[in-house]
Amino acid sequence: MPIKIMNRDALIEERLKNKTATHAVVFSGNATENLTAANPTVLNQAIVEMTNNHWVGSAGNVKLWDEIKVLQKKFVAENAAQAPDAETLAALVSKIFIDMTRRAQESPDLTSMIATEITNFDFPENVTLRDIMKYRGKFMKISGTNDSVPLIEQNLANVDTFPMEILALGWKDSIKNMLYNTLHNMQKVLEAVVDAHTDARNSKTVGMIVGATYVATQSQAADATASTTFDEKMYTTLRKAVKKLKGLKDIQTDRPISVPSMMLLCNSANTWDIERVVNGQLDLNGAAGARGNNRQALPIASIVEYDRGITDGFTWGKETLSFPGVTAGKAYLFVPKEYLWVGNKRPLTMETGRGSVLQLSTEERAWYGVQGEYTKVFLGSSFPSTSVGAGYGAIIEITLPTES
Repeated sequence: MPIKIMNRDALIEERLKNKTATHAVVFSGNATENLTAANPTVLNQAIVEMTNNHWVGSAGNVKLWDEIKVLQKKFVAENAAQAPDAETLAALVSKIFIDMTRRAQESPDLTSMIATEITNFDFPENVTLRDIMKYRGKFMKISGTNDSVPLIEQNLANVDTFPMEILALGWKDSIKNMLYNTLHNMQKVLEAVVDAHTDARNSKTVGMIVGATYVATQSQAADATASTTFDEKMYTTLRKAVKKLKGLKDIQTDRPISVPSMMLLCNSANTWDIERVVNGQLDLNGAAGARGNNRQALPIASIVEYDRGITDGFTWGKETLSFPGVTAGKAYLFVPKEYLWVGNKRPLTMETGRGSVLQLSTEERAWYGVQGEYTKVFLGSSFPSTSVGAGYGAIIEITLPTES
């Protein structure tokens, strides 16, 4: 089977093929309250289905924004005299939130491809690992004469924890903006929210991967065998990385990791070079003296491209945003989902309110998510300040060969 190349377009097509649907929820209270809330109150919710691969400009998008404009006029008229009624506010928030959710479905958020995501609105502020790990059990022979059956265990001995964090962004309209910025519209605000949230989410997975310092047992140098072709060097480098990954151990069991599939994260500049050799059969085009070597296809299921974040390098106020991706010439081979967990307490949601008279703002909104990541098993021996020895983890950093 040909290897999958996953970039933004391929992600959208995959989600559309899988009939992706998102549970969009607006919660009572602000972000800080929702970080610690044990029993959340849901103000508004909807199941948003992905029905096409390009939302902006579609018939559904245009229709939704026509409805939003009608509600906005009503909201502004009521806000000028008194607080808007709850029904108008709820309807406006719901429709804006649907648009934002639909945009997010087309974002290059790689989290669900790389990690196992668990959404639980009741997560505590510090999540115990036993609450996200699989339960275990063993079927045993019983006599059936009122003897007890063996019970499923919940991994209660594992008390390691990881914290929940708030990822937030706000926007405040102003009189000046309304008077002079003719290009401004709420859709541009939502686009900025989705882009920023996507970068923040990817920084917790891809950013963690490219920012780690890897020990020797999780590093694969480029093959430099003399008198071999560039493709052969690439194949050998990746083959050695596959073997090294399969040789790593799980810190939970002290046994070799399970490798149901392998994913390769790289810069798009290297995709073609890698794709050419992953499927094997180099001998068909090699020199006569090289024929006969057994170069079968490598067991890498997919290649994921990530050069940089959407906003990387752009100016935000006085800050130049930095969301680096994979450096050209590097790649990361890892086991997806099995050893990396992301806990979502609040998927991307929003809160809204009246503006400030003293600041001449007319409308204020905030968007936030609450999530935490557990990376200790995934990074293994390369986890910062770990006490485990060498040879643990579920990822290999690869230095790719260069073409002379």
